[in-house]
Amino acid sequence: MRQIVQKSVLLLALLLGACGAPAAAVPTIPAATAPAATAVATVEATAAATAATTAPAATAESTPAEATAAALQGTQVLTDSLGRTVELPAAPQRIISLAPSNTEILFAVGAGPQVVGVTQFCNYPAEATKLPQVGGFSAKTISVETIVSLKPDVVFAGDESQQQVIEALEQVKIPVVAVKASTLDEVYQNIALVGQATGHSADAATVVADMQAKAAGVVAKLKDVDAKPKVFYQVYDEPLMTAGPRTFIGQLVELAGGQNIFADAQDDYPQISAEEVVSRNPEVVLGPESSSSTLTVEQITQRPGWQNIAAVKDGRVVLVNDDIVSRPGPRLVDALEAIAKALHPDLFQ
Repeated sequence: MRQIVQKSVLLLALLLGACGAPAAAVPTIPAATAPAATAVATVEATAAATAATTAPAATAESTPAEATAAALQGTQVLTDSLGRTVELPAAPQRIISLAPSNTEILFAVGAGPQVVGVTQFCNYPAEATKLPQVGGFSAKTISVETIVSLKPDVVFAGDESQQQVIEALEQVKIPVVAVKASTLDEVYQNIALVGQATGHSADAATVVADMQAKAAGVVAKLKDVDAKPKVFYQVYDEPLMTAGPRTFIGQLVELAGGQNIFADAQDDYPQISAEEVVSRNPEVVLGPESSSSTLTVEQITQRPGWQNIAAVKDGRVVLVNDDIVSRPGPRLVDALEAIAKALHPDLFQ
């Protein structure tokens, strides 16, 4: 997922980039493997949702014996996104984030004052840019020595691409919680998990409820939409890559009232050819816009053969904020709204 400049690295990790299941009181969106219509119906159901305590299923997966032993030691036991059982302090005071999405979640749930280290790509919120940096997003760019020197109580890592770092930190007895999401539902779960791990469960529940309410509001505006435009979402330009159906970006396109022209892709973020895009003739082309990218609408429209694409003919090539779309965190519902506005501008004046 330029993060997608977790960016080009996040793409190679793929993506970005950022956990158990939330409590039944907070309705969730089903996994991306479910039909898009089901996902939309579930989001609409959240319009009546109210804030409630959201406890990650990860906690439930800890055995009673583990939980009792941990409580006696002033620790807690959680199961992270990679299925790892992790014992960490019950009230961690020094936290390091190894992914921009994790950083955004930490600050959103109120754990910002506990964060003592981030990556060079953690640029939101602004306070995060003032913290010590421990490297990039890929394992080879992260400095384990710097992490150790900051004396963290817990480290929130990304996905399997950081496995080498996770193992190195485990060897020096630093707890690591891996946070990974492929769907909007899993983002909600991750927020609940991070909230519990950092002592901010109630705040996390509020964040999730607010996100779900906003997502439901966006989907509600689309309830009478019959014509769903065919959409090409460009994740990366060289090589040309897009988002498949089992990704949160693919899910956002569907929830926003669009048809992903690569919904038949087997890979999460497949590399495709420019000619393939032309042959599928999207009615809307969406591309990433970021401070580190030089991609322009003109560059997209001037690709050989693309002048014949419906989206180019009709002037429907739109750049969207890459950070909010590619980071599986609290701003993902802002991405949903941005995509919906690009696809159905008349409904979002």
